[in-house]
Amino acid sequence: MTQLLKPLNSTHPEQLPDLSTPLRRKEQLEILLCQKVQTGEDISSCMKALQYCKQEETKQDQLQKMWTEVVKERSVFNSLQRVAITVFAILGMIAVFNGAFKSKNPSPAVIVPSGIHQK
Repeated sequence: MTQLLKPLNSTHPEQLPDLSTPLRRKEQLEILLCQKVQTGEDISSCMKALQYCKQEETKQDQLQKMWTEVVKERSVFNSLQRVAITVFAILGMIAVFNGAFKSKNPSPAVIVPSGIHQK
């Protein structure tokens, strides 16, 4: 927190503080707050901004947790759906093959060679 913000009068864009992430913005607000406290200025606007940052961070954390939960639920549902489809496919194959191999009357479409006699 020993870093001080430079006044924005006559600064070049490359000298501006890095505000690309919420964490950086919060750090810069904290630095500004310390500077204002040291100079005896009103800090209410900095406190409001920091409070807003905290609320937004809390919202983002809650949204991230909810999104993670939704993704996990979808993953579980998709896995169960695949298992159910596989089970029904296997049961269907068993039923079809069971019926095909236990059939006593051969299908009329089957052509029996002339050397084999049917009983």
